[in-house]
Formats: sequence, structure tokens, C-alpha cells
Amino acid sequence: MSAAPIPTQASAAAVERIMSRSKDVSVLPHVVFQIMEMTASEESSAGTLERSVVVDPGFSAKLLTQANSAALGLPKKVSSIREAIMFLGFKQVRCLAMTVGVFDMFVGKTDKESLRRRKWWRHSLDTAVGARLIATKTKKCDPETAYTCGLLHYLGKTILCRYNSTEYERVEIAEQKVDSRKAEVMVFGCDHVDILLAAAKAWGFPESLSQGLNYADQPEDDDPGKGLRTVVGLADWLAEKVLEGDLSALTADGHWAVAALGLDETQLAELAREVQTALSDAARHGM
Repeated sequence: MSAAPIPTQASAAAVERIMSRSKDVSVLPHVVFQIMEMTASEESSAGTLERSVVVDPGFSAKLLTQANSAALGLPKKVSSIREAIMFLGFKQVRCLAMTVGVFDMFVGKTDKESLRRRKWWRHSLDTAVGARLIATKTKKCDPETAYTCGLLHYLGKTILCRYNSTEYERVEIAEQKVDSRKAEVMVFGCDHVDILLAAAKAWGFPESLSQGLNYADQPEDDDPGKGLRTVVGLADWLAEKVLEGDLSALTADGHWAVAALGLDETQLAELAREVQTALSDAARHGM
């Protein structure tokens, strides 16, 4: 089992230092423009607005934070984009789109930074689509919450890059010898999952959602977020494998989530093909 690492005093200090300079998360410009148009139209529905919002991790984070801030005192926190839209209403969604920053998150100061962040955005969206499909098939968690977690699960990388993009180049060099999270710890003193969990807490995300953001570590059997974490973890892995293009090499012992979901190799192969189809369909529809 790959148990979740116990935060050290050093890693906690690194997280605090980085988060103190990363107060906001921005959005993609075209998403803002679409939201402005849709919320101004009487013919738009919550469903059509949701389809524009869900392709953007930055705006999704802002929307969930706003909804949960407004929902203080309610028995259940908001954990999906559709719930947030229904709770806030079109006017508040429009206001939020107008007031958040536009370029900071996914457009870097250099072409190299922008290319790196766009790659993360594409992987986040692929993971979100895969997570929703896997959740629907396995019934291990709510599909929309799984989608949201997939969409947000790489925001920690973006925050680290925004904190110091030059240092993130050192991470990419270190990744040639060690995995991504170890490389981030070597350079920053913490990894992107540490940062994302801290951000989720600062943004007031519900625990039911935050649990799924710790997607990289195998949960204990009694972990209340086991189903969501497992689904997002598998979606993240399969999104990478689909991008690599060789699904024939997948094995049941390739990722801990496969066994956690009780999948044999035949079931894994079928699920991988379905995820591949879903990602292709999403790409064709501009998602």
C-alpha cells in the first residue's frame, strides 16, 4: 500500500510559504466571455452554463468557493459545479466571472510557461471526463463530484508554477530521474497534492470534495473518501495512458486503484477503451 505521507514540519512550512503568495486562482478568457453571454441570455439554462464552466479548473474553484461561502450554516456543502450554479444563480455567476482575474493562471509570462500550463489543463480536463465515466460505471461515488475533483486535481501544480516558474523548470529536470511529486518536494519542499489540499481548505471546499483531491495516495479501507479518491486516481492514470497511446500494455497491477475497484485485466481493458472514447468525444466537442 502507498499510504498518504505524513506532513513534516518542513513540508507544512513550505506549504504555508507558498500559499501565502497564492491567494487567487484565475480563469481562461474564453470561458469568462461565454459565461457573460450565457448569463445575459434568457434562453440559457443551468445545464448550458455548466458545460462552459466545467472546462475551466480556475473558475470552477472560484465558483465552488463562492457557493460554499454563501452556504454557511446549511447542512450540506456544495460539491459540484451544477449545484453551485443552482445555488448562486446566474447573476452571481456572472458577477464572479467579471471580478476574477483572467490571464494569470493558464497564460504564463513566456511561451514555455504557457505551454506547460496548457498541458496541465488538458490533462485535468481528460481526468475529469474519465473520472465521471468511471464513477458512473463503478457507482463508487457521485459522477459530478468525481468530475469536479478531476478538473481541480492539478491546480497545485499551477500554484507551484505561479509561485516560481523558474524553480518549476528544475522540477521538470528532476522528473527525468524521479517521479513528479518527489521532484516537487526536492525543489519546493512539498508537492502539488500538499498545495492543493491546503488550497481546498483555504477555499472552504466541503470535506466530501477535498477527500477526492488527495488522488495520488492509496487510501485506507476505512477512509470515507476511498471511493472518490480511487476513481480520481484511476482516471488520472488512464488519462496519461490514453495520451501515450498504448492501452495494450495496461496490467491490473499497474495502479493501486485497479485492485481497489476490484477490476480484473479484462474489465480494466474495457474501461480504458471507454475512457479513450470519452476523451476523443470530448475533444471533438471542443472540451
